[in-house]
Amino acid sequence: MSTLYFFSGFDKEKGFTEPIGKSLREHIKDRKSLAFIASCPYGHEKTDTYKEGQTAWFRNIGIEFENVCVIDDRKPQVQCIEEVKNASVIFLMGGITLLQIEFLQTNKLIPVLKQHNGAIMGLSAGAINMAVNSFYSADNDHGRSHIYKGIGLADISIEPHFSLDNKDLLNNEILPFSDMIDIYAICDNGAIVVSDDKREYYGDVYLISKGEIEKIN
Repeated sequence: MSTLYFFSGFDKEKGFTEPIGKSLREHIKDRKSLAFIASCPYGHEKTDTYKEGQTAWFRNIGIEFENVCVIDDRKPQVQCIEEVKNASVIFLMGGITLLQIEFLQTNKLIPVLKQHNGAIMGLSAGAINMAVNSFYSADNDHGRSHIYKGIGLADISIEPHFSLDNKDLLNNEILPFSDMIDIYAICDNGAIVVSDDKREYYGDVYLISKGEIEKIN
């Protein structure tokens, strides 16, 4: 089974917190290749900038990969499938959530991800898309909240970049949908890690279910 990391967000320079870095060092033993899957397949310049910065996050915690690649529309479908299949670690990047899931569907990458045995991690948009049933809260990219079929790696629907101070989002979007689906709201520098059917929580994580909110770690 893959080890799954659901991330909210991190400081662009510092990257992973030390407790999360310790977990990553424990679980990532095969360091041959890291494959980033873009959230915007045609946003090449931004994707490459984030790739460099987020590769440095791993370097900061003592993890170096022999090869780092990006999966986006610069590569044919067959190459995308092969590189994801052979990657030691897969990183679903943050950004435009619905564009990413569309790219994964179009390029037949979802079955490949579900069969992967290495570590898979998603940041923000990528973490949202990892769920069986993904919850998307209304934002500037898409003006309505809804639930859609995600990749299906774990039954964990997340709300990244969560803050209790954002009362409008909590009361008008998240709480009403929590009657239909459990939502794990993760604050920045937080994470949910799933390995061997065990869940670990880092930072501030809240379970929002049936209109109730509870801090679970």
